[in-house]
Amino acid sequence: MITKYATNTHEITDVYKQILLDAKDAKVKIEPSNDARTKIVFFEKKKRPYEFSIQDGTLTIMPRKRRWYHLLRMGIDRSKVALCVPQSTLEAISVRSNVGGVDICSVSCSGTLDVRVNTGRINLENVCCAKLDSKGNTGAVSLNNLVAKESISIERNTGSVLLNDCSAPEIFVKTKTGKVCGKLPPSTVFVVRTNTGKMEIPKPVIGDVIAGRCVIKTNTGNIRFE
Repeated sequence: MITKYATNTHEITDVYKQILLDAKDAKVKIEPSNDARTKIVFFEKKKRPYEFSIQDGTLTIMPRKRRWYHLLRMGIDRSKVALCVPQSTLEAISVRSNVGGVDICSVSCSGTLDVRVNTGRINLENVCCAKLDSKGNTGAVSLNNLVAKESISIERNTGSVLLNDCSAPEIFVKTKTGKVCGKLPPSTVFVVRTNTGKMEIPKPVIGDVIAGRCVIKTNTGNIRFE
């Protein structure tokens, strides 16, 4: 049996401020490292390995350019990219994936966290950023203990959205098909609209300082917050 995949590990000591990760069809995991070094682990196709470089303060990761004969081959891509990054040095993170999940845990950046997945789930936990911007076609989005200083914006065609213990001055969620649920600070002001679906949101407490505004628009799907 011919092994089509290989695991390759790389360590980076160079300093960078931004991450640009184009995963194509790979699953992505980003978590903090134990020291000032960056560790990248690729579970990649032998005939199409990933490449990385640091230029102008940006760490760029993407698979080697596809040759024409690769387009003739079909099948499920089982590639994975695991990235362990130093804390308190990142300004922005951008992740792109066509088909594949994205997990980001216990990571902070001072600017925008941009996660775009065409088909696949997104799971963000214990994350801090200035702005979260996430768009995609199909797949669930799960945000747990996410703090954004400016805004959270989620846009999906089909898939549920979960917001648990998240905070931001402005939260925007837009879906066509899929429920939106979770738990936000008690003094959050909700502005919701759904064409087909039930709505259950907490009533505002008179006299409380407003924690933020949450705007939710769905076509088909229930909206429920504790």
